[in-house]
Amino acid sequence: MAFTLQRIETDDRSRVPTRIVFQGESYRLNRPTNKNIDTRFGPINVKRWFYQADTVGVPGIAPMDIRLGLFAGRMTPAVAEVTGRLVADMPQQATLETLQERFGITLGVGTLRRVIGDLGQRARVHHDQVAIDKLVELIRDAQQSEGPWKPLFQVGRDGVFVQTRPCWEESSCGTLAVYDRQRNRLGTVYLGQMPEPDQPTMTSRLTCVITQTLTQLNGYVPELRYVTDAGCHPQAFYRDVLESMVHPVTGETLSWSWGVDFYHACEYVSSLASSLFGAGEKASAWAEKQRRTMRDKASGVQRVISRAAQQKRWCGLKGTKKDYASTISYLRKYRQYMDFAERRAAGEPIGSGITEAGCKVIFNQRMKQSGMRWECDSGQYIVDLRTAVRGRLWPMIWIRIRDDSGALPPIARRSQGHDPGNQRKKPLPH
Repeated sequence: MAFTLQRIETDDRSRVPTRIVFQGESYRLNRPTNKNIDTRFGPINVKRWFYQADTVGVPGIAPMDIRLGLFAGRMTPAVAEVTGRLVADMPQQATLETLQERFGITLGVGTLRRVIGDLGQRARVHHDQVAIDKLVELIRDAQQSEGPWKPLFQVGRDGVFVQTRPCWEESSCGTLAVYDRQRNRLGTVYLGQMPEPDQPTMTSRLTCVITQTLTQLNGYVPELRYVTDAGCHPQAFYRDVLESMVHPVTGETLSWSWGVDFYHACEYVSSLASSLFGAGEKASAWAEKQRRTMRDKASGVQRVISRAAQQKRWCGLKGTKKDYASTISYLRKYRQYMDFAERRAAGEPIGSGITEAGCKVIFNQRMKQSGMRWECDSGQYIVDLRTAVRGRLWPMIWIRIRDDSGALPPIARRSQGHDPGNQRKKPLPH
């Protein structure tokens, strides 16, 4: 491969442009320099022409490197694609060992991180648009399905803490899932964002993906559902964005419904049972019965509240008044968003399991391994690569990265008459 690459660019200085302009910067010819390149065939060394920038502080360029599409100025696209999939699932040491085993490439930690940064930045450019395209495709597939219900577009959002430098901070995970007319889930898209105050980037990305998806559906609107816990940021997203969202084409107000996650509600029912009966089998049996009531009966949450109040009047509290009051207050505050029986009758999910799983798959399994500490910028590269791989967006994102070459600097090719590769020996007689 080194021999093939060496034959592309001429070694005759008189044929090489002495000055070039690339991306608005002017460069002057310096000299040929050696370059180590990591390929699927192992590391190779190639001599190519190098240009210095006229502007002080602007790094020089090697036109051959840019035309080869090297990542971080070191790695060929074929190896970079594999590296992107590896770092999405494995820590850096395991990635380095795998690259050494498969391709004979020996990288330092600093070089790998530069490659990851280059990959992450390029993937982020295309990630959300590819996600939109996939969601549109899934919704159109759901339209063609058969069943008693309308296709469902379900959105979720939750927070998950990761160890940054110097402390634990809350990152955010968003999920967008599509269900067909039989309420079978056809696919899920994940969005992830490292910690930031008030999470404005996640809010902006979720809003953009939702509105752009609806824009491309030519006026069709599936059933719109938002299921989360009643946390601060998930609740604010519904109040501030979804509740007042209008269709991006028709301008009509969209009918989003918000549901509180059933399993979070069950935790409050268990806490309520402990405040009424104390710890023990009696509390567990009462809580189990109320969970079934809440799930299966119309106005189930109100029934649980009434039964708890009746039990308190008859027997008092075995736990603290504070626990009882806070639990009852939570159930009363959000009971209108806990219509579990009605939602189940409509074939809709009542839990935020998809979002909880997204937090686990995107963040917990990759970002919370032993000894890991993250900077927000470098952590975001991993999050974007992982959401691309786990959401099955990576193949399409990679095609866009591969084809997004943009303007290329000129190179002086070796003439055929001076190509040593054309000087073939005569074949040996058989």
